[in-house]
Amino acid sequence: MSHDPSETVPVPALPGEAVLARWDGVEVLQVTGTSPAAAREAAAAVALRAMRDTPFHTPAYTAADTDPDTRVFVAREGGVAVGLAVLRARPRWGWWSWDDYDAERRPSTPVAPMTSWTVESIWTTADHHGKGLATRLLKVASDQVGQRIMSFGWRRPFTPSGEAFVRRHCPEGFWVPD
Repeated sequence: MSHDPSETVPVPALPGEAVLARWDGVEVLQVTGTSPAAAREAAAAVALRAMRDTPFHTPAYTAADTDPDTRVFVAREGGVAVGLAVLRARPRWGWWSWDDYDAERRPSTPVAPMTSWTVESIWTTADHHGKGLATRLLKVASDQVGQRIMSFGWRRPFTPSGEAFVRRHCPEGFWVPD
């Protein structure tokens, strides 16, 4: 697959990296607070690149993040990043039905705080949109953290494609982190 050089982030193979899955030339790496500095720096560069395509003003991950409850999943193809998922264990605040979300009402079902994995960011390069990479990336993350995708919390605001993605995976509604 060809990649626009101005849009790519190199993610070279590093000693001791944690490759969790491989398919069709894509590898999924996991980065945590205890990963080598070079792996954390590569994941931070991917998060910075991903931020340009999101409504957020700060990257979902930085190399200084050593929180043991942060997991970063980087999809790499041909030595460059093609996808990213950042998950954090965060307290749930409430359940937001799509009816409430569409009507811009506050979540109608507050819950007792319960720690759950929250998708802070999910991103793929433009040439991977609509090809299932984000779903496969979250499936790997789901397997690693032992929680189903439909029970993840989701950080907002959503891009239009991000909202469509969450609606597909969480058709009844979604958990809101505090």
